[in-house]
Amino acid sequence: MNDILKGKVLLIISLLIAFLSACSEEVATTDDSAATAEMTQTEQNEPVPIIEPTVLKVNEQKFKVFSYYQAFSRYAELAKKNPDSLEETYAQAVTQPFRKNAFGEGKGIQYMNYWFFTPPKDIIPLQSELQALSDREIPLHTAIEEALKKSAETLPGSDKTVHIFPANPAYTHGKTQELNIQGVALDKDVIALFVTSTLLEKDLQHIVSHEYFHMIDMEKGTGDNLASATLLESAVMEGKAEAFAMMNYPESKLDWISKADEKITEKTKTMFLKDKDSAEIEVWNDFYYGNAVAEVPPFASHIIGYDIMQKFLRQHPDMPVEEWLELTAEEILTGSGY
Repeated sequence: MNDILKGKVLLIISLLIAFLSACSEEVATTDDSAATAEMTQTEQNEPVPIIEPTVLKVNEQKFKVFSYYQAFSRYAELAKKNPDSLEETYAQAVTQPFRKNAFGEGKGIQYMNYWFFTPPKDIIPLQSELQALSDREIPLHTAIEEALKKSAETLPGSDKTVHIFPANPAYTHGKTQELNIQGVALDKDVIALFVTSTLLEKDLQHIVSHEYFHMIDMEKGTGDNLASATLLESAVMEGKAEAFAMMNYPESKLDWISKADEKITEKTKTMFLKDKDSAEIEVWNDFYYGNAVAEVPPFASHIIGYDIMQKFLRQHPDMPVEEWLELTAEEILTGSGY
């Protein structure tokens, strides 16, 4: 999923954040003594430790892989001592180091508005998840590096940075899939991954490959101006990324696309083709979040985009990925016979 595309629904996400924040459990606190407050203030003023990346080189392409497990642990410790300053604590421990690592000093502030960078407010579940993740940090990191290597060998690009975050428990425990984000390409050279202790390595590798393609899409200029993308362009963009991930990991099982023929009826297809040139937020929302009245299921745009791309590839089995990456959404649609 591309972050610029998600930016089209920032208002709706803001409302969701407000609702989720209101429903959050209270943060565990300690004795509110003057000594504790002084110690907390001192700790908050300490310099944030530099996060050293793992460097992976694939031919001439270099990846810097940053892990933020320790940053989240520090945030959790400080948040328990000073629950009234979560935003400041989270910025110091997590988002400021991330912005510097990903974009450079003083840059990347616009990305901090996205809901997946919201400070976790339920500290005890966060600490439990961090403990569970501690046993899986190495295998997950290894899986990410293997997926980056395979993706870069298939489709080389410029140097990239990869940022691994523990997922916010508020968005993984019983919440809807559109909030349970696992990866996002923020820029042509930056992807963020949100891992959980239950995430399988093979699923993580598929996610990495998908988001890697989005970075290359932006790098080549074929993924520009997505804030004003049409319904068809956004659907085909996701279809291309899924096709690339499936090319690298053909054994992947996609839960969101299961029983696609039952979910995407002829009525839904007709509506999609009728509205394919629309860039209206209301139309995009209907095909992403679903519209029960119109009988449009959630993720319809992704499912249709995937179907269009698979039909295109069956019609053009020998076309290299470098070539179909450059094709427009209309060219893909025409060549698919959809």
